[in-house]
Amino acid sequence: MTPRALIYGTIALDTLYTPHGTASRTIGGSAPYAALAARLVSPDFDMLGVVGDDYPAEFTAALEGAGVSLSRVERREGRTFAWTGRYEQDMNLRETLETIEGVQEDWHPQLPEDLRHHALACMCNVTPPHQYHILSQCTSVFSMADYMERWIRREPEYTLRLIRTADMSLMNDSEACAWAGTDEPLRAGQALLDAGARYAVIKHGSAGCTLFHRTPDGLSRLFRCPAWPLPHAVDPTGAGDSFMGALSAALLPQLGGGTPPWEALTHAVAVATVIAGITCEQFGPAALLAATPSLVAQRLADFRRMTAWA
Repeated sequence: MTPRALIYGTIALDTLYTPHGTASRTIGGSAPYAALAARLVSPDFDMLGVVGDDYPAEFTAALEGAGVSLSRVERREGRTFAWTGRYEQDMNLRETLETIEGVQEDWHPQLPEDLRHHALACMCNVTPPHQYHILSQCTSVFSMADYMERWIRREPEYTLRLIRTADMSLMNDSEACAWAGTDEPLRAGQALLDAGARYAVIKHGSAGCTLFHRTPDGLSRLFRCPAWPLPHAVDPTGAGDSFMGALSAALLPQLGGGTPPWEALTHAVAVATVIAGITCEQFGPAALLAATPSLVAQRLADFRRMTAWA
């Protein structure tokens, strides 16, 4: 049977303010970005989430037209999760202006049997209790969880529980440093390993990312990946979510033994980096909706040439 990934996260309506313009109530949420990225690598995933009765039919059509099924998404009476954010001139820096959790806040589904045994569980950015609730129902070979600084601070006990449960923890610089109580991202990555994560990824925005792993004999292993060079970044919203979705899809074929080879992990990080770069080229998910696997393959070949040093 072909291995599949479970992608769980928020499905949202985003309002965005960047130095290059604004977008109001566009497709947002961690799950759609992750799923749109994953489908550029593999069709073998299911997106799980919830929306309110205000979720536009045209957004459903756009996602399904791009190959992202909403058959596992529940529609409930109430408001869809909504996020409003403003980016500074340095778009590595952003401010959350408003978060409306809506129907997501008290949605605690029991997974149907066929979703419990996917090879990979991808817990995108939701509150740690929600992530843990879903992950605890899974028997996945490999699991990963993303985080958000607001929820890390609000739910410290669940954050630690999730770090210890998921195989891989992903945070950006500010999230990791806030959690670890340091101003050094590399030290924060090591702290995630100390806390129980098998792997950690610290995302450095336009400076790329670092993959951390500690071998069974206690040796630390690092892989530093630069970002895809963007002549003109329009909107970084969802780049971290698309990174995670692409990473999970790229790892799927490598999970037969339960522990992906290091070379497969570094390759998956490169794939995720290329797709995260595509995300930033237009507002919201527009660039992801238009992207194709052939575009990703070409850019990955270019990225390999750019980063080869020997």
